[in-house]
Amino acid sequence: MASRGIIRAVCSAPQKGIQKKDFGKGLLIPGKGLEGDGHFGFAHRQVSLLDASEIERMKKIIPSLFYGAFAENLVTEGIDLKALVLGDMLRIGKALLRVTQIGKECHSRCAIYEAAGDCIMPRLGIFCEVLSGGPVQTGDTIEIVPEPSGDCIVRRKILRINGGTASAEEDRMLRESRVTLVLDGEKQVTAAYTPGEERYWAVGHLKCRRLISDRNDIASMEIAPGTVSINRKAVTPGLPLLNRILSSSASAILTGNAEKRLGDPIPAEWTIAPSILQDGADWLAEAPVFRATGGTHAAALLHKSGRRLFLTEDIGRHNAVDKAAGWAVLHNIPLSETILIISGRLPEDMVIKAAGAGIPVLGSISAAMAEGAELASRQGITLAGFIRNGRMNVYSVPERIARK
Repeated sequence: MASRGIIRAVCSAPQKGIQKKDFGKGLLIPGKGLEGDGHFGFAHRQVSLLDASEIERMKKIIPSLFYGAFAENLVTEGIDLKALVLGDMLRIGKALLRVTQIGKECHSRCAIYEAAGDCIMPRLGIFCEVLSGGPVQTGDTIEIVPEPSGDCIVRRKILRINGGTASAEEDRMLRESRVTLVLDGEKQVTAAYTPGEERYWAVGHLKCRRLISDRNDIASMEIAPGTVSINRKAVTPGLPLLNRILSSSASAILTGNAEKRLGDPIPAEWTIAPSILQDGADWLAEAPVFRATGGTHAAALLHKSGRRLFLTEDIGRHNAVDKAAGWAVLHNIPLSETILIISGRLPEDMVIKAAGAGIPVLGSISAAMAEGAELASRQGITLAGFIRNGRMNVYSVPERIARK
């Protein structure tokens, strides 16, 4: 993926729904957008981006096209806009943008369509909010920047006692915070969590509850301190909540009713070597926050080929699973081709979460509960516990595990 490019044009117009003009420069205002543009202050769609190559491709069909013809604010070159996912961050000089929407729904043929003969913004446009402002002009560098890591570790003076000896020392401790998921304008759930990767937690929570099927179901996403707001393109009922306030150990899924909505079991269509499960378990030990504080649960997502995909942590084991599932959804990784290894126990509600996400293999370095194993059998999930030093217990659907 090309993570860096340049700005080819800076376009604006005094009102929405009309073609814009390339002025070559502008000023990005935090929380508002491009100064003087008709979309200035327009909710989460404050700034729009379009790849120059797409405009040039359309110019072969309609030679009269120009930068700004599709009402885009920033025309980019070099950076792979198609690879962006919701929540990704872009830097242009001092300005920082966050992707809030990919494409848009076009309800009617507006003036842009009538003037250009087509409109590619609904298919290819990227929409952002402005987090930090600054000037922007043609020739500026635009680049994808890493998501800031959550401020989850603090230092505290402690009294350490070892045997009969006491000493004043400084220790690293894990912070916990609260995050609320707002879905289609309605507050869904508030969870105690480890700060960081909020977008993955929110999307994964929706996926595990079958409130979305994939990233294409998401119309937009906004992230604010303590809140992730997601709007869907269509409403689906999903799996029911146990409660709307989650402690670090709560699952939020009402197990008695949830299984009835899960449907047919997952078919066993591929096999894996036991060594892949062991590698996932070994990967858990590399979780950096756990190594620093000893206070998190970890979740490791692997491809069925054995390729390591994503490692995440949280004070809540259910949150860690949500973050892993959400990462896969936003990066368009089919969860039906993945293996999830976690550090916590495997009770019934954890199996429901895996079944809701469509994950066929679920393992842990810890124990499985009897109800979890029974549900895994009914749902076609391979459940493995006590994955340690090449040994493991496989409780259900053992045919997915290749044996010599």
